[in-house]
Amino acid sequence: MKTATLSGLALATALLLGSTALADTTIRFAHHLPTTSEQHVAAERFAALVEDRSGGSLHVEVLPAGQMGGQREIIESVQLGTLDMGYGESGLYANYVPAFGILTLPYLYDSPEHWRRVVLGETGTGLGAELESATGLVVMNWIEAGYRDTYTTDREIAAPEDFKGMKIRVPESPVFVETFAALGAEPTPIPSPEIYTAMQTGVVAAMEGTPEVGYIQRIYEVATHLNKTRHIFFDGSFVTSRMFLDSLGDEEQAIVLEAAAEVAEQQRNERAGREEEWFAKLGAEGLEIHEVDPAPFREALAPLQDSFAAKAAAEDLLAAIRDAGDD
Repeated sequence: MKTATLSGLALATALLLGSTALADTTIRFAHHLPTTSEQHVAAERFAALVEDRSGGSLHVEVLPAGQMGGQREIIESVQLGTLDMGYGESGLYANYVPAFGILTLPYLYDSPEHWRRVVLGETGTGLGAELESATGLVVMNWIEAGYRDTYTTDREIAAPEDFKGMKIRVPESPVFVETFAALGAEPTPIPSPEIYTAMQTGVVAAMEGTPEVGYIQRIYEVATHLNKTRHIFFDGSFVTSRMFLDSLGDEEQAIVLEAAAEVAEQQRNERAGREEEWFAKLGAEGLEIHEVDPAPFREALAPLQDSFAAKAAAEDLLAAIRDAGDD
């Protein structure tokens, strides 16, 4: 009888331990950026918060630097469920919901505060709902990737006509392609890890991106000029799938979503200060940094805003974003 009782206790203990193990979840979060990027810092902060608040039952494995593929591949993997989370942006979401492209139109925002009112308000919520309905993807937060500028190998950019005939690397996004085509350039989509070599070998004569990207990818070694065109204020976001969220309990879902919101707010509050640090580092490496008058570029690209919105059947969305501008 005593032996049977011990066996029963052992079985009960084994079942309890087994159920605890099953409750433990590893969340695989991939992104395409280097470990020196602030997006990676945000991902690591997210991982620490989730693990702490879940008491260790949720563990986030961050997979950086494109080891799970380029950004488009990562988003597709999240949608299919082979990855749990990734880092996305509106330009890529526009491939599924064209209206998302409106958020990255050139010279659309008066300030970062204007952008925040848009993405953290009804516009951002509504677009997120459309994306989830169309794809099952869930936008978890909004991160400031910041203003994008132009790096060139052979010339200063002072006016729109300086782009004429220039081969420039752009992301795989319709807004970027149309923006530089409208300026007379030859936009050339190239995956992020290949930018340095493309500029070094002359495949392209320019790229556009944030000062952070220019520094961490060592673009100052293959470019001679950084032109502060400030053409697009760009966003980023953590993205997951409804399928994955539904696999979690209510408490776990809340932990994950709240942690994502918190790290994004922290990143937004720190971004402007870090941008100045990146510019200082780029200048110290010998890159010539030029201030650019945005007025002629804004004028040249104004028709693109309306035509892009018309093609995406998003005229009302564009009007709402303009109405949210600074007074």
